[in-house]
Amino acid sequence: MKHTLIAASIFAGLSGQALAATYQLTELPRHEGAVHSIVSDANENGQIIGAATRLFNLPIDVSYIDFDKDGTAIKAAYDQEKSRYELIDETITFTLEDVKNGAASTNADANNFMLGFLSRQSNSAEYQKLTDRIALTVSPTFADEKVLFDVQSSELNSLTRSVGNNLAAISDDGVMVGWGSAPFSKTEFTPKDENEAKTFFVRDWNYRGIVINTAGEKFTLEPAFTEHGGASIATDIERLETGGYVVVGYASVGITTQRQEGYDDRCKGEDRPLQACVWLEERRVANLDGLPTFYDLRAYQWTLDDNFAVVSAKELGVGAVRKDNEDNTIYSAAMAINNSDIAAGYSITRFDNDINARVVPGYFKDGQFSEIGERDAWYKTGKAVDINNNNVVVGHRAEVSRSTIQKAVGFYYDINADKFADIPTYFNGSEMVINDINDAGYVVGQGEIEKNGNNKRREGFIYKLGDENIVNINSLLPCKDASGQAFPYTIAEAVKITESNKIYAIAVKTVERRDRLGVVEKNSKGEIEYESASLPVLLTPTNGEVEQCAAPEVETYERQSGSFSVFALLTLPLVWLRRRKLKIA
Repeated sequence: MKHTLIAASIFAGLSGQALAATYQLTELPRHEGAVHSIVSDANENGQIIGAATRLFNLPIDVSYIDFDKDGTAIKAAYDQEKSRYELIDETITFTLEDVKNGAASTNADANNFMLGFLSRQSNSAEYQKLTDRIALTVSPTFADEKVLFDVQSSELNSLTRSVGNNLAAISDDGVMVGWGSAPFSKTEFTPKDENEAKTFFVRDWNYRGIVINTAGEKFTLEPAFTEHGGASIATDIERLETGGYVVVGYASVGITTQRQEGYDDRCKGEDRPLQACVWLEERRVANLDGLPTFYDLRAYQWTLDDNFAVVSAKELGVGAVRKDNEDNTIYSAAMAINNSDIAAGYSITRFDNDINARVVPGYFKDGQFSEIGERDAWYKTGKAVDINNNNVVVGHRAEVSRSTIQKAVGFYYDINADKFADIPTYFNGSEMVINDINDAGYVVGQGEIEKNGNNKRREGFIYKLGDENIVNINSLLPCKDASGQAFPYTIAEAVKITESNKIYAIAVKTVERRDRLGVVEKNSKGEIEYESASLPVLLTPTNGEVEQCAAPEVETYERQSGSFSVFALLTLPLVWLRRRKLKIA
């Protein structure tokens, strides 16, 4: 729980009528080197962190690819791409020889082809790894990249762009926490019984939690178990009244006999480097949450002094204890913490006396995990994502069908009163994502607004605990902009609500379409093309009256379109784990 200030009285004592207040929208800066920018957290002082995706000019390395050998994957991919162009009666603009000579850095079509090719080789350690996401700090005038663990590559003449980049939380005095991965590097390795060396892309470890102070200094949060690399992430930070900080997340604490034996059988350093084999093992056993279940993971808490040295580190608890005859991987994770030292999160537990593979929502207190809500089936799952300083926990509950999260609904649980309740939805069956709660009991998130269709649009909401309905934030915005045109923003997701009820959100807006090199695209007539892009916005409550806009079916494209695109962008691996809309790469 990042909110440490006393709740402001702007809506104090009011019920749902408070939600009739209008909001003034301020567009926050987008990162100039990407299409989409989002906000992941902000503090009471207006300091903002986020991320950018669909980056321009990703550095592509082709030096290790054999373009001349017949039957290679690259030749098959090119033939398929060429056929695709022919089907739409167009001529491909590059050859494989062009790609070999660097066309991916000058020809947008070649760049896009190579990005698609590398994506399809994502499970092979013999191809370059790229991550299409960076972390951001956002000021009133500029969105700047915050490098976590990436390094400069002399060969690429840029950062490797091979690492995960996730900033999750920022304290009220501006200290940031998150997680990332180690950069990939190329290495030559000759497999057993072969005469020629092959190129492999390897890294030292998968996830590491990170703390970044206001001076920009970085401090890594090491896991308790580091064999094979280990893993840790940091999801929330609180400034302590006595000085120093408390950070929560998860950390690897061990490995099961089954996982270790599997590693020993498959990772002998004969057909690939050991680092590449560990990477494959982690990918092979990643679960529905995307967690590296190669390890036993535990909700974890690090206490830091004012110099950001770790003075203590401890497990927060887990919902199931392994018996002597069991070898299941067990894990838990903390997603947020409040000033009473209670953390919200989730854990593996038992169902019908057996360890269940589905996590459940709960909270951690005094070294114990307490499950929230009741389950009547093994496929029921959920996660608690935030907790305020009044000990109210919010999160999601859902069902799992064919490895897919379904029927996601929000809930809140008052620990003090032992009161559990589901949060209303836009309509019966509308799936919901909860993101944040402030001390005044206002909750924000995102929900489906359409009952039918394959691309169901989702829009941001605000909700006051105890009210009968949620309110679509878009209904609290103007119908027209200052020029009299249709309001150009749609709030796709509300991410953060401060103690003064300011809302940081992800909006969708129509912008000029740019190719993968950042050049504005035009159609055959020379006309600029447009697309929907996500961007961060600040919503400030005002005393205005809610406008009655025209019916949705007659509103313009800008007001009604695009929510699906930001949701598609954000529902990437680990969206179910994340408290914010972050990707663990």
